[in-house]
Amino acid sequence: MKVLREEDLPLNEETVCTIGNFDGFHKGHSYILSKVEETAEKEGKRSVVITFEPHPKKVLFPEKAPCRITSLETKIDLLTAKGIDYLYIIHFDKKFAEQSPEEFIKFLSQQLRCRRLIVGHDWKFGYRGEGDIQKAKELGKKYNLQVEVIPPVKSDNERISSTKIRELLKEGKVEEVTALLGRIYCIKGKIEKGDQIGKKIGFPTINIKPPEDLCLKKGVYSGYVSFNGKMYPAVINYGNRPTVDGKKLFIEAHIIGENVDISEKKEVKIFLKRFLREEKKFDSIEQLKEQIQSDIKNAKKVLEVR
Repeated sequence: MKVLREEDLPLNEETVCTIGNFDGFHKGHSYILSKVEETAEKEGKRSVVITFEPHPKKVLFPEKAPCRITSLETKIDLLTAKGIDYLYIIHFDKKFAEQSPEEFIKFLSQQLRCRRLIVGHDWKFGYRGEGDIQKAKELGKKYNLQVEVIPPVKSDNERISSTKIRELLKEGKVEEVTALLGRIYCIKGKIEKGDQIGKKIGFPTINIKPPEDLCLKKGVYSGYVSFNGKMYPAVINYGNRPTVDGKKLFIEAHIIGENVDISEKKEVKIFLKRFLREEKKFDSIEQLKEQIQSDIKNAKKVLEVR
């Protein structure tokens, strides 16, 4: 997949495209993306995903901006795995927000050569969301762009939405999140050198800085660390480490049962399987060590590790 930049436009080949925040990358998103990829292949066109960075609400209504489910880096990985040809990231600012619906459809048609636009039933676009599906279809006739609408994807008769997933993550219900995503919840990040306290007390950790405004309950989880194509069972802590300093926010993962050299690894993926317990401040390092041993025992049961 190629990440397009302004200098790459206009494209010289026709495309099938979709647009959205795709935060969460849930089953509903996956269905739309599969439809885009299949339609592009069938019609001999290229597939394009258009997304925004930052989230539009962060610019227009910062006080109402939602917390983040999926980092841009994770989103790029997932889109690549889907077989999408191009990703175009729109830098969302107030100038872009002032574009009229017609200006935006014209951009899709002329710059991205979009001939078929596949979107969800509630898609809005243009200045103050003045554009809707009907408007897109009307403008599409003028700019040689067909609009195809995908109905909502449901789970247990409830529409799958990023809003629902955010609520579940804030409660630590990662197993329910996994069911709505159709994949185990994942956070990708660059390894950062910590203060080596875990190593000193016998439980070395891989540390990554969490994405800004991450939607996730602080606490301890069972899960996996992935790099070089291999998944390692792990105990994962997301929080401020109150027993140590209580200030820095980290995701720390202790790989269970193996001494893995990650000194040359720059990025890893952290997969969360189940919430184990709340974050807690202990009176001593000895109490913390005892709790970590208990966490490892509980994680082994969840992950079925001997």
